[in-house]
Amino acid sequence: MIIGSGLIAHAFRPFYAHSDRVCLYAAGVSNSGCTDDQEFARERERLTAALQQAQQMDAFVYFGTCSVADPEVRGTPYVQHKLAMEQLVAAHPRYLILRLPQVAGITPNPHTLLNFLYAHIARSEAFQLWRNARRDIIDVDDVAAIARQLIDDPAARCLTVNIACPENYAMTDIVATMERVVGKRAIYKLVERGTGYQIDTHDIQPLLDKAGVQFGTGYLERVIGKYYAKAD
Repeated sequence: MIIGSGLIAHAFRPFYAHSDRVCLYAAGVSNSGCTDDQEFARERERLTAALQQAQQMDAFVYFGTCSVADPEVRGTPYVQHKLAMEQLVAAHPRYLILRLPQVAGITPNPHTLLNFLYAHIARSEAFQLWRNARRDIIDVDDVAAIARQLIDDPAARCLTVNIACPENYAMTDIVATMERVVGKRAIYKLVERGTGYQIDTHDIQPLLDKAGVQFGTGYLERVIGKYYAKAD
């Protein structure tokens, strides 16, 4: 069973849409800049109902955010809300919390980092670029491949796991990569803001070979090219 209809839900649909043993909760607030208490309350209500419905299932999977480790945003309403939802999920006897960074994929959501950059570069619209900021980017297909190794392992329960690329990227490099893929120069003003933070990916390292996931040199370019390059 999958709850949700967005990027994450779509990636897992071929595997768990009709499962009666796995409940994969991929719904909720999609804008990390949200400060609307009503939006947060709606997710809490929906998540609570899902947890009650799935009490007897083998796995209840919830997607959190790696931003809980980011000193710049971990105090924001969105991140605090996500942490509160994780506490609800942890009451399930067989929960699995998967924390994600910036996920690349096909989505109409304008609030994702890569969609924001693509839109502004493609339209020659100016934006501010934080010189010191770093972000972790991962392909949604790689998220699904790694997550399946955990979901399908009955021993991987009552865990919180980061699924992320072992390397984070300077925002200036992400923008430069998007420029090459789109074939246009970005118009931006550099501001002295931003920091980087390291995401602990130790738990997923043993799963990568079986999942068929390869990070390393060229990963960022491959992922951005996969979703934002124009078809010939």
